[in-house]
Amino acid sequence: MTNDESQTSPRSNVETGVPGLDEILGGGLVRGGVYLLEGMAGAGKTILSSQIGFHRVSQGEKVLYMTLIAESHDKLLGHLKGLSFFDENAVAQQMLFVSGYHELMKDGLDGFLKLIASIIYDYRPSLMIIDGFRSAREFSETELSLSKFIHELNALVAAMDCTTLLLAPLSGNEPHPEHTLVDGLIELNRYSDGMRRAREIEVHKMRARNHLMGKHFFRIAESGLLMFPRLEAQSALPPGPVDLKTRLGFGLPHLDALLGGGFAQGSTTTLIGPSGVGKTLLCLQFLAAGIARGERCVYLGFYEGPQRLVGKAEAVSIGLADAYADGRLVIQWQPAIELAVDELAATALATVKKIGASRIVIDGVEGFRDSALRTERFGLFLNALLHQLREACITTLLTEELPLYADTGHAKSVRVSALTENLVLLRYAETETGLRRMISVVKQRESAHDTSLRELVISSQGLDVIENSGSPASLHSPGGLSATLPQRRNT
Repeated sequence: MTNDESQTSPRSNVETGVPGLDEILGGGLVRGGVYLLEGMAGAGKTILSSQIGFHRVSQGEKVLYMTLIAESHDKLLGHLKGLSFFDENAVAQQMLFVSGYHELMKDGLDGFLKLIASIIYDYRPSLMIIDGFRSAREFSETELSLSKFIHELNALVAAMDCTTLLLAPLSGNEPHPEHTLVDGLIELNRYSDGMRRAREIEVHKMRARNHLMGKHFFRIAESGLLMFPRLEAQSALPPGPVDLKTRLGFGLPHLDALLGGGFAQGSTTTLIGPSGVGKTLLCLQFLAAGIARGERCVYLGFYEGPQRLVGKAEAVSIGLADAYADGRLVIQWQPAIELAVDELAATALATVKKIGASRIVIDGVEGFRDSALRTERFGLFLNALLHQLREACITTLLTEELPLYADTGHAKSVRVSALTENLVLLRYAETETGLRRMISVVKQRESAHDTSLRELVISSQGLDVIENSGSPASLHSPGGLSATLPQRRNT
């Protein structure tokens, strides 16, 4: 026995190399284990197994790809050539493709098992893929004979430290003997919601692994499968320490005074109000204040592209162009269409970590929510996302849109704002001369704040909050919210 073999434990870890999959599996596969990968036609079974195979090849190992389907290997390889993980030089050298279809047809499961044993002993692969395991089911005379085959296959690959993937069509709720005999059962499927479709993976069984429960989104890209563990299924670590002394403000003296100097570092805040009231501009001002302090910032939005957003800021003297150009400000723009929220969150969290951001804005939570697949989980998802940002001590601003006039249907907004420590309300107030923008701090945990109602002024010179001076003028605001405003002072 060589040193390499002696150091190989039958329970050692096998990384798949598929982004996100090892996290879903609870750390990867177990060496020498047998795993059943089920999925409907076109779900991605062949691509996933090949991606794992070529990753193991890149680690200096050998892989055996055994087919039990009538499709030629040339056709199979032709499909794989368009994917970046495919290594043509490895084919027939480190990755051996063999058909077991004729042996299965001629000698049944016994003949097929003998073929597997012979090749494994001669080739010594660390990973074996059996594509088309449905044929083995069909050629088994009884469930007992199939169970016997699985049992003997288990013993063979465990003795040879050869991790094995069995690829088969989705069996649904129909029980099969192999379900109880394999070390892991993984399902690839598609989720349907009206005309929308999404690919999902679910691990039903994984021995010796604490895998993530439930369904997780994945997509097929040029690089292969990209998987995104469901954010709320991941282990929640306790949030990082909150620095109540360090305050992050807007760089607007009057507004920062309302906030007691700013928001506590690592806190989350909802800016809530109707369309056009100034939520996005306040967010951009918040980011500009951070950049002026030497911080790095991230903006995640759904309605306006980067150039339009930077131009909008420049029009009110919020200078972001240079910071955007040199990378101190990252604008992650995602049109509000069919969103894979876990992918979007994973990208945002990775960006925050990569640039060392201290502030992030999520502009347009309602677009985030309404465009997401499986909207019923959005509350849990957002809570998990905000928890991760708190854990990283990132100060977060979210914007949530309220209807212009009173509408009992905005209960969703209230639930989202309840997830954050701070709530700043913006609204319109009607006067005899027109509408004025109003701002007030509704709640601010872990800090004293001023509850005064002030006016938000937006002009080409920038943003400002007018202090309460002079005799108040009584008026009302759209939405039925009563308000008492100070007289506007000349600026």
